Amino acid sequence: MADIYVQIPAYRDSELPKTLRSLLAMATQAGRLRIGVFWQRAATDRLPRTLLNHSLIEITDIPYWQSKGCNWARSLLQQGWQGEPYTLLIDSHQRFVRGWDQLMIDQYEELRRIGVEKPILTGYLPPYNPVNEPHGRLHKPMEMYALRHDNGLLTKLVSYPMPFWKRLEQPKPAHFVSLHFLFTAGQFNREITFDPDIYFFGDEVVTSLRAYTNGYDLFHPHRVLGWHAYDRRTRTPHWNDHTAWSEQERISSERIRALYSGHLTGPYGPGSVRSINQYESYIYQNLISHESAA
Repeated sequence: MADIYVQIPAYRDSELPKTLRSLLAMATQAGRLRIGVFWQRAATDRLPRTLLNHSLIEITDIPYWQSKGCNWARSLLQQGWQGEPYTLLIDSHQRFVRGWDQLMIDQYEELRRIGVEKPILTGYLPPYNPVNEPHGRLHKPMEMYALRHDNGLLTKLVSYPMPFWKRLEQPKPAHFVSLHFLFTAGQFNREITFDPDIYFFGDEVVTSLRAYTNGYDLFHPHRVLGWHAYDRRTRTPHWNDHTAWSEQERISSERIRALYSGHLTGPYGPGSVRSINQYESYIYQNLISHESAA
């Protein structure tokens, strides 16, 4: 069995081949990876044969017009978990430092050693520029913050370089998860299953809340482990192809409001280890703004 189940929901992204090559080439032990790719592609999108036939890569290939969004794709990828001790969720437009697999395991296990029962190593990775590689890379770890509420719901996050990161000796406690870099125990795939009806905006706050209330503790890596392309010019956003996306977003907002207010129960609701109020106190934010609740 592999040690790390890597999950990549890829949607019409020309960076996917380079992301896969970076994952494999920069790993200390590529043989301990199992990489699941949910490839939502146009007829003209291509992958090199060496990647299509690679023994460590499992590709589920569907036409892009059948896609129902990124969290729908993530929910299907989670079903492919086969009991690997670790799992890594990433996007299809990323690069990695040499030895990223061992560095992530070392940081995770150090948190376990000091008594954190269920750590998640996560965060917005620093940016790279696909047209200027590798010269556009920022070599500073990032820290995430709440940015704003939309329609009364906390959905928007932002990140800045982590202050004094060179002085840190272990990952830094975090308020939010990033869904382009999340490394934790494989059991996460059963405890925090992605809600396919959450379309896009707000999914990271939703996952942060559900993970925290299920007893997970969130941490940002204190060293750079990889990079992420924030510029969307090398890929096609889902909403560009799907004219009904605004209806998906409306349904998604209703589910987020129900979750934040404690009315969404079942497999996509909050956990029972901590309360929603405890999470709001932890992040110093109301998930639903006072103006909206009035």
